[in-house]
Amino acid sequence: MKKFILLLIVLSSCTGDNIDVLASDQLTVEGEIKDNSFAEIRLTNSIAFAGVIDSLEIAKSIESKARVELFDGEVSEVLTLKRDDFNFPFLYYRSNIIKGEKGRVYNLSISIRGKEFNSKTQVPEKPEVVNIDFLESVKDGVVQPDYRDVKLTIKNDIKSVQYFKILVRNENEAKFSYAKPFIFNTENIATNQFPVIVTYVEIQDDGERKNKFKVDEVIELQLVGITKEQFDFWKSIKGDESTLIDNSSFTNEVISNISNGAFGYWSGENVDNLKFKILQK
Repeated sequence: MKKFILLLIVLSSCTGDNIDVLASDQLTVEGEIKDNSFAEIRLTNSIAFAGVIDSLEIAKSIESKARVELFDGEVSEVLTLKRDDFNFPFLYYRSNIIKGEKGRVYNLSISIRGKEFNSKTQVPEKPEVVNIDFLESVKDGVVQPDYRDVKLTIKNDIKSVQYFKILVRNENEAKFSYAKPFIFNTENIATNQFPVIVTYVEIQDDGERKNKFKVDEVIELQLVGITKEQFDFWKSIKGDESTLIDNSSFTNEVISNISNGAFGYWSGENVDNLKFKILQK
């Protein structure tokens, strides 16, 4: 499964005599602060789409000259630029003092080219998986004996709505991908526990769908508690669908909690890390 690159590609759309064009200098923010972890902020700028976008053009979209500041109510810190060759953008901003902690409000300020972008967030409650089961995998009405789907039973706080995303990888893979479902919430769930059926499917070059939950393979799965703001952002660009936003374009209607017209989100996160072997039963 391809890892989605959070990059705004600018398109002009024509309807009759009306032409709507998004600004080609629109800042994109993908910012997260996990419980007991440093904040990570990835910044890119929107790029114009002219038929083909090459790797050099995408690399130029990475924003590496911003001043990114974080304030937790007591400490203010200017984030430093780091490198991560396993993800895009490969340059990102990280805190070195401030870590995520439940109960605190984290104010983010991004200054670049005379503009300032602001947001705030909190770390949500940690999700809890209370049981993992393995179900038969069925493809085109036929049971696939060497593959499984994964059923997670998740603890639910019926007093408040919780928001989640699921990331997954084989232990031999370098980075996590989106599972299906990618995002979901507990808005209409009134029980103390609820099930979620998780699949991990890779779309091959020929369009074939390959199940990557193979018996005896070791899987790492992250059930991530996220904020409503991050959930609303992903939902607004259909990040909960199985065809994960490949070849999509976005408009100003995308929900964002970043001020001054930026695209993206700033969100607290809390992770339940799971590692297990896919079993026959």
